[in-house]
Amino acid sequence: MSLESLRHKIDHLNGEIISLFSERLKVAKEIAKVKKEHDLPVNDPLREEQQLELLRDLAKRHDLSPAVIEEIFTLFVTYSKLNMKMEMGK
Repeated sequence: MSLESLRHKIDHLNGEIISLFSERLKVAKEIAKVKKEHDLPVNDPLREEQQLELLRDLAKRHDLSPAVIEEIFTLFVTYSKLNMKMEMGK
C-alpha cells in the first residue's frame, strides 16, 4: 500500500472514531436524563471500575496497552460526566 492510501485509511478511521464518540456522548446525555428523573448521582464508581476492567481485557485481546486504553476511556468518561452534569443542571 502506498503512503497516500495508508494516510487516507487513517483519515477515514479518525472520522469513524469521532462519529462513535459523538454517538457515545448522545447516549450519555440520555443516561443523564434518566438519572435526573430518578434523582441518581452522576458518578457510579462501581460501574466505572467494571467498565475499565472490561476495557482492559479487550485491550489485551487486541494486543493494545491496557494502560493506554484505560487512559483514553477515563478521558471519555470524564468528558461524558461533565456533559451529564451540565444536562442535569449540576
